[in-house]
Amino acid sequence: MSELQYILLSTGVMLAFLGFFIVLELLLPPGFPDKSRKQVRNIVFVLFGIVALTFHLNIGDDVIVDLRGAAIAIANIFGGYWVGFATAVVEAVYRWRIGGAAALAGLLGIMGCFLLSAIVVALSRAKNASNDVRLGTILLAGIAVGISESLSLLLIPGPSGGLSIFHKIGMTVFLVQFVSTMLFGGLLKLLDERLQAVAESGRKTQTLNEILKQSIGALSSAMVHRDPTTAGHEKRVADLAVAVGKELGFEPDRLEGLYLAALVHDVGQIQVPAEILVRPRKLGPEEFELIKVHCEAGYDILRDVKFPWPIAETVYQHHENVDGSGYPRGLNDERILPEAKIIHVCDALEAMLSHRPFRRAYDIDYAMRQMQIYSGSHYDPEVINACIRLFCDKGYTFPEPGKQT
Repeated sequence: MSELQYILLSTGVMLAFLGFFIVLELLLPPGFPDKSRKQVRNIVFVLFGIVALTFHLNIGDDVIVDLRGAAIAIANIFGGYWVGFATAVVEAVYRWRIGGAAALAGLLGIMGCFLLSAIVVALSRAKNASNDVRLGTILLAGIAVGISESLSLLLIPGPSGGLSIFHKIGMTVFLVQFVSTMLFGGLLKLLDERLQAVAESGRKTQTLNEILKQSIGALSSAMVHRDPTTAGHEKRVADLAVAVGKELGFEPDRLEGLYLAALVHDVGQIQVPAEILVRPRKLGPEEFELIKVHCEAGYDILRDVKFPWPIAETVYQHHENVDGSGYPRGLNDERILPEAKIIHVCDALEAMLSHRPFRRAYDIDYAMRQMQIYSGSHYDPEVINACIRLFCDKGYTFPEPGKQT
């Protein structure tokens, strides 16, 4: 086998293992604990040491060449000294079992790979306060294990002598360890940086979502000062809407958007005169026309906010009827968002089950009968059925003040 063929074959083995490593990393779930992820990695690094010797090549004169140096360097760099030491021990035991005249030289080479690469990593970390893996560390570690592996050839006994073997394949052995360490280490560094970027993006997204939720909660709470008679209405509607969404099989992310939209579904009432909102009697036609503008007003308030959910449009549509008789745009069934259909039902149902200045709260049986009367005309039948199951079959009740789903 030529030196070039040997380098290509050895590098191919390393790439195959790297492919397995990357697939394993990607298969781990997003919420997999960092500590557990690190433990899995450390086990894989030790496994890499076993694979490095399992796929060794005998190039004559009882000389075995493999990727053991690269495996130890990678374990030291990305796993730490104890993982590097464990990898070296496993390799040493395996190499001793293989035996041969070059066994002792192989063991000394393994020891040298561990010590030299550990020194390189220690010096690098001493200069690098952030503790991030640098490309220079991988480069120097690759050189260190390459030198250790090639120099260990000088210790091989036999008629031909270690010096002769060193002249023959010393550079090849160095290149195999160096190239393998650089390739595996470089790609692993890129993978780590990618995972860190994804994690950081996730943390920023979560922070932004928390800010959005807090802002919406504050906006919803502000409505209490406009209409104290309906205090808690938005939160009760939001809680029921989420329960209905779960009943209809909504995914968690969609439920979050539904909850936030329900919290601010009446935010447009901030443009309605306060004396109309708190008037202790049913509204007249002209007053009701003023109330109706709150859908479009809410849309105007929210439309420029870059939510990851269609919150502004949901608020705009939450008084549309499935038969097209609703307001403000007279949309029919197919043009109404499912979230708006849910809030429409939950809004009406919560209002009937709550006290108002001009009437007492209705009981659940009466409220459900009224909702069924308008099922298919005003309200979506699927949403009505979900509410019936929740209240009548599953014993749903509105949350106590300060609590939510």
